[in-house]
Amino acid sequence: MTFSRAKPSGWSDDISTITATEINTIDLNQSRAIDGTGGGTYTPSGALTFGGAGGVNIANTNTLTVAGAMTVSGTQTLSGQLVLSGSGAAIRYRVLSLPDSNLTVLGRQYDVLLVPSNLTATRLYTLTSTGAKIGHVVRIVRADVNMGNTAPSAFGANLDLGGTGPWAMRPSKWSYVHVLWTGSQWQPVAWSPTTIDFANAVRDSWS
Repeated sequence: MTFSRAKPSGWSDDISTITATEINTIDLNQSRAIDGTGGGTYTPSGALTFGGAGGVNIANTNTLTVAGAMTVSGTQTLSGQLVLSGSGAAIRYRVLSLPDSNLTVLGRQYDVLLVPSNLTATRLYTLTSTGAKIGHVVRIVRADVNMGNTAPSAFGANLDLGGTGPWAMRPSKWSYVHVLWTGSQWQPVAWSPTTIDFANAVRDSWS
């Protein structure tokens, strides 16, 4: 909330007097104000909302410390490093365990899609691009903690990334593909080894 004015009509020199109620209102408002010089600890009963074009600036000699949760929306620009510190620091990915059924997934909502190891039929997973931001990467993975000595079921999964045809995760094979939204398409940027040459783009491509 904002402070109420002690006298909305204002005072006039040599005419207006100040009442006890008015001076008490001024005193109360002043005691509730944030001290921009000395600082302090405050416990507001409601959120502090900053509007307008001014914004809030933290000088490069100071630190903004947030001990609780922080929600950030909109497009943010980071010009320096983002450093994780301490044993509890982590970046949490948005993970979706895909069902054993066909599904259309809104790509911008997730970072990792887990394909079931025990598929009971060949499934089609479609990744849509509505609202996707350029540079967003989605990791589509079929893997298991025991994959060193086990194999997935004898059914694969088709991935529709909006291209000329779906990517096919082979039956009984662990696999992954990472795709990046370029602004116009989901571009594969990393994938598990394959014997398919993708028009000679994979096999013998390095020297």
